[in-house]
Order: sequence, then C-alpha cells, then structure tokens
Amino acid sequence: MILEHGPSETKDLSVAKANIDKYGYCLIPEALNADEVKICRERLLEQAEAEEELGLSFRDGGAKQEIRFKGGKVDKSSFTKENGGVNQRLWMMANKGQCFRDMVTHSLVDELVGHILGKDFILSTHSANIAKPGGVRMGLHTDQWWMPQPIKAGENYIRPSEISRKADTSFIEPDISLGISPPVVANCMWMISDFSSTNGATEVVAGSHLSGAHPNQEDQSAYPIVQPEAEAGTLMVFDGRLWHGTGANTGNTDRLGVLTTFCSPQFRQQENQTLGLDRDLWDSCSEKLKSRLGFKVWNAYGRIESSMDHLIDIEPERIKELKPNKK
Repeated sequence: MILEHGPSETKDLSVAKANIDKYGYCLIPEALNADEVKICRERLLEQAEAEEELGLSFRDGGAKQEIRFKGGKVDKSSFTKENGGVNQRLWMMANKGQCFRDMVTHSLVDELVGHILGKDFILSTHSANIAKPGGVRMGLHTDQWWMPQPIKAGENYIRPSEISRKADTSFIEPDISLGISPPVVANCMWMISDFSSTNGATEVVAGSHLSGAHPNQEDQSAYPIVQPEAEAGTLMVFDGRLWHGTGANTGNTDRLGVLTTFCSPQFRQQENQTLGLDRDLWDSCSEKLKSRLGFKVWNAYGRIESSMDHLIDIEPERIKELKPNKK
C-alpha cells in the first residue's frame, strides 16, 4: 500500500478525488489566484508580526527547543524564541481575516473534503505555520492518532482516553485482517508561498492512509518520504490518516502555509470554534460558515436544548434551574 511517489497536480476534480483515494492526497494548482495569495500573505505576515510584538507568538520546530513542565502541565514558555522555538504558528485563523474565513467555505473544500468525509463536516482547527530557516522536521504522524484500532470481540484493548501521541506497537504493526479505520479527518494545506524541499514542504508517505498503521516515531529512515513541491496558490488536500509532517527548512526563506483541518460532525474539534469565535463576527458569518464552525446541530449532537434546533446561537438562551410559581 505504501507508494514510492505521489500524484501530479490537476484541476480535474474527478482525477483529484481518485488521487486522494489512491495516494492519500491531491494537489490543485491555482486554487487561490495571485490577488488572493497576495491578500492572504499580507494579512498573515501582519498578524504574525503583531502577535510577536504583543508576546503572543507561538514558536516550535527548534533543534534545541526543550519542552518544560510546571506543576505536571506543559509550560507555555517552552514555545518561545527564547527557548529555541523557530517556526511561528498562529491559531484560530477564523478570527484573523476574511481571507481565512473564506477558506473554510471554499467550493474546493465542499468537493474534496466532502469526498473524504461526506456532505457534513466541521472545522477542527484553522492554523498557519510559518516554517522558518533552521526549523527541523516535525516527523511523520497521522491526524487520527487518537482513533482506536479495530479489535477482536472480547480482546483486551487500550482504553480510548489512554491512547497517546506516542504510538503503541499495536498501532505501528496492526492486524489489518481486522480491517482499518475509515477517515474521519481531512486536511487542506493552502500554500501561501512556494513550497520546496529546501524550505520545509510538507513531508508525506503516499498510500500510507490505507496501511492501517501509524508511523514509528523512533525511526522513520526507511519510509519513502516525498515532499510535494508547488507554487503559491496551490491547495493540497489530504486524508487525515496519511502520514505527514512539516519538513525541515534548510533554505533561507520562510514557507507560509495555512492548514485547515476538518473532522466528521460526531468528533470533538481540536480548537473550540464555537467558544473561540470572535462575537463581533457573528452577524457577518453565513449560515454555511456557522455550520462549518460547529453551530449546526447534527442528528441532535451539539444542541443546547431542543434536538430539533437547526443552528445554535452564539449566545444561546440557557434554561436554568427553575421552580413553578406557587398558586
């Protein structure tokens, strides 16, 4: 199932969908036109600079970066330039520009993410990664690391809440005779700059989405890793089971990418979009965007009161503890 190479770019959506099925990903050139790339680039760099000035910058991917703990919890000061962080990440991009909100409802998302997850899906996380010179490779992983593996009836298993990002042997070497998990996550990488093997283009292992396995985090030297190279404006859509990760930036230019991750509506979002959305944006959000953010009730899931509600409000009416009036 593991393949030595990936697909070529295509604007033919039927071919793109076939590429997702076979290779685990597809590449759509000129998904964003030159003007759209310019707007996204300027807004991203402006936001990144402001977050840096205000001490809000999140940095990772440093060779000498040390993850610190305080009181049994990860110390946020681990993710700073002072602690060796290199790449700058920005979160909750739905709050940070119309150009980023437009990505969530883009027609290519409808077609290609819909091909993977079906017509209903929600935004899990919408982030940007500015991979800077000196950033080290992230390492291959899947975005369904938390998905329990198929088991035999009555067989012992890892309890779902005890699954960790460090894959257990049963995840690295699964019994695929039991079947494999379907995709419940899909990713869109919007290339806001040219992606190359020297500036940290996304690493992938073509076909790995059908292996039923997770990559070994200790030794990845034997995997046939490829780094799709493409021009700014290209959209890479990939199955959440695909082994992937940010590449090392050994060049001298920044690599700008916006990663829009979607999940099936019955799964928990990585970013709490409904709580985190800027309230001032509510009236300008289309029903389609509100649905993608998670405000749409799906088969009674996500409701506040009645399971018959179509959309929940950003400030819902909550029925509190009540007592009847005494007569």
